[in-house]
Amino acid sequence: MKRHDLTRASLMVSLAYMSLPGNCYVGAEPLQASSSRSPEAESAHIVDGSTVTLQYMASVPGLTGIEYDEVREFIRGRHESIPALEREVVGMKPGEEKRIELSPGESFGSYDVGEKLTVPKPTLPAGTKKGNVLRNDAGELATVAEVGDPMAMLDYNHPLAGKQLVVQLKILKVENP
Repeated sequence: MKRHDLTRASLMVSLAYMSLPGNCYVGAEPLQASSSRSPEAESAHIVDGSTVTLQYMASVPGLTGIEYDEVREFIRGRHESIPALEREVVGMKPGEEKRIELSPGESFGSYDVGEKLTVPKPTLPAGTKKGNVLRNDAGELATVAEVGDPMAMLDYNHPLAGKQLVVQLKILKVENP
């Protein structure tokens, strides 16, 4: 089956951008850290192999009302996170905060017009509107870019592709190997 093969049964309407890392908030709360840390945790700094728990808030400059706020855990050096983010946390300790700017190449990549696909409108679920996010049989998400008669345009780019991100992060916990 080809990547973009779509059938009515293979598409489900999802809330826009539910698949993004974190949740979408308008006016998200400030970053919060856990208050229970041992003295060893206070002195632990991030190295390769560290299990890192962090909270981050990502926003797109010039795009108001959208912030992504999430607490996340990953092991530094295992490529479980965006490489630029893994690089930026090295040496940080619990409680430390950092603001970083990520270019599209450092985050979700460049916007690729080749990732758009025109499909017959009848293959979409009834009531599909521009901005809806659909999932195909392969689990890939596409944003509905246009809906017309008789065709619709799906965009398989990540919603943040081609956009610069500003990330405010706070290290909550570090467990070293």
